[in-house]
Amino acid sequence: MMNDSIDIRARYDLPDSSLLHPNGHPRAMKFWIPSETMVVIGNGSNPEKEIIEETIKSDRIPVVRRGTGGCAVVLSSGMAIVSFAVYSEAQKDSGEYFRIFNSIIIQALEDMGVENLSHRGRSDIAIDERKIAGTAIYRNKNAVFYHAVLNLSGDGEQLDRYLKHPPREPDYRNNRKHSEFVTSLAAEGYSIDPSELEERINNLFNERDDL
Repeated sequence: MMNDSIDIRARYDLPDSSLLHPNGHPRAMKFWIPSETMVVIGNGSNPEKEIIEETIKSDRIPVVRRGTGGCAVVLSSGMAIVSFAVYSEAQKDSGEYFRIFNSIIIQALEDMGVENLSHRGRSDIAIDERKIAGTAIYRNKNAVFYHAVLNLSGDGEQLDRYLKHPPREPDYRNNRKHSEFVTSLAAEGYSIDPSELEERINNLFNERDDL
């Protein structure tokens, strides 16, 4: 049973939460880097099955519940969060949105020299056989909201410290623990300027005519 002393914030108020509300424009984007380490669990996540209570409590790591699906993730200052929102009643299948949004991030990284990128599983972005970004979607009749956690230089050992092995995983994971499955752009030899990456992603997002 989860210890009551761990406060799971049910109100999602992270920087991209503003995208959940239409602002009069057909689409919006937010690119941000966390200022602190935290754990974010999915809308349907069971904390007892996904997070390591003891270390989260001892390290005083905040836990937040998001409205999108997927399993628990760790956010840190070594990661970039890329969020997109499209406001329309005419919507595509979620799988198509994952493909489109992931392709924007992949193209931006490829333009900065990153190689061997691909869309893997239902919605991951990988370098070869290792994950560098996980994504999730929330949607209602008026909006589609997507966010990706892109690992620029985050420590994979930190994932093992706070997260249990997920209750479900893509085939290409092959039961690897977090630190063996997830890599970072820095670990793969790439030094990425976040400001340049944000600009490239924003330009590509606004140029898309299939959203």
